[in-house]
Amino acid sequence: MTEVVTVPRMILFQAIILSLATTATTAEPYKNMSIGMEITLPSGASVVATSSDPPSCMIQGGTEQASWHMKIDRILETDQNTPQELTLLAYERQKSEDKSRILDDKAINIGNIEGWWLRTSLYIKEAQESTLCWLALPVHGDQAIMASILTTTEGWQRSGPSIIASLQSILVLDPATVLTQRISGLDSASTLLSDLSSESLSPCIGLSYWRQIQQFQEGQIRPIDIGYAHITSRIGTISEIGTSNASHGEKGLLVEVRSRILPDQETKIVTDTVGYYWMSFDGKEEMWSSITSRWKEKIKTVEKETGIRNRPTLGEPNPKLLILRQDVTSNRQLSPIEAKITNPWLPKTLTWIIGPWLSKERPSHLSWKTLNDYVDPPAETMRTDEIKSTASGFSVTTRMGDSDALVVTQYDSGGQFLRRTLGNGAVIFETNEKTLQAIWEPKGLW
Repeated sequence: MTEVVTVPRMILFQAIILSLATTATTAEPYKNMSIGMEITLPSGASVVATSSDPPSCMIQGGTEQASWHMKIDRILETDQNTPQELTLLAYERQKSEDKSRILDDKAINIGNIEGWWLRTSLYIKEAQESTLCWLALPVHGDQAIMASILTTTEGWQRSGPSIIASLQSILVLDPATVLTQRISGLDSASTLLSDLSSESLSPCIGLSYWRQIQQFQEGQIRPIDIGYAHITSRIGTISEIGTSNASHGEKGLLVEVRSRILPDQETKIVTDTVGYYWMSFDGKEEMWSSITSRWKEKIKTVEKETGIRNRPTLGEPNPKLLILRQDVTSNRQLSPIEAKITNPWLPKTLTWIIGPWLSKERPSHLSWKTLNDYVDPPAETMRTDEIKSTASGFSVTTRMGDSDALVVTQYDSGGQFLRRTLGNGAVIFETNEKTLQAIWEPKGLW
């Protein structure tokens, strides 16, 4: 009987790379536009879930018996309750008779906003004594931002000061400013996309990049190499991808990505991805095909993904993005996925060569919808990019949805990729074929 390496979902090059980033901690404040606030997270903490309806996020930190969970909500209607009353109502819903004690019950200043802080000792069945806290901050329009923290007594003893410091860093964002920034970002993205043509995409054609992927391991001074990628671009057609039955002669931008990653040095499982990403020059049509293989010695699994977004027509002015996935190893078709297309839409092809495309026009903020295939199943999400000038060129800081994972990419003045910082010690550098071959050929992985 042949053993196989199980693959829970299609593992793409960018998905693996982002997984390195999502475990990261960053000095950058976490900004949630749906809730309307930003907060500096405690060291080691991360956002593990978000929601836009209702606006909320879940933050997790600590380890084992000292772990803690923080939920931040935007209360859209307080019914005229004061922050003190909101925390008391929350406590009344959770307390158990004769086994709950109020430890702190006081006003607290967060910046120039006076809120209310309530910390309690709460008995939870099978968890014994726990600490449950609430922070309520009034905001404009009879609304409030409310944070609730649950941890063990040990967890509070260890992490309480850092949690308090994190709460003290909360900055309530002005709704008008948030809306203005979002509209400005959407307008800038719409303008860029409306100008798409073979001429505006000319800096993105004929590229050939080699990228070195490294990661710092705990306790090590120097990073280790965990993979590499080769990205090329040229003029091509859908028919060259090999997924279209009909002959399709329309020319567009074709990007080819080949990568090899060894993300876990202990398991030694290698992940190879070969992807072809095509889009029409006007950006209104796209298709891609990627094949991902995970292998170790003679054990191997293969999965294939195909994405199709047709051009808008009179009968279908808002076509959906269709994603087909296949487990080639077991010859099993996975459930197809449809993603709603909302303008401005960033085609997947452009994400690979966005630096050269932005080298001439550099708006400070871009907001657009795109496919988030770092989640399962892939779904439409809002991508925001903040662009800043640097000594060598410019940087792009990218956030997907309300995630706390920030990806910072450095480019030279011409849009040439220099470096991408993913957090958790993971970095990607521009390099050359000779350097990579010298690293990976002796390992038998070239």
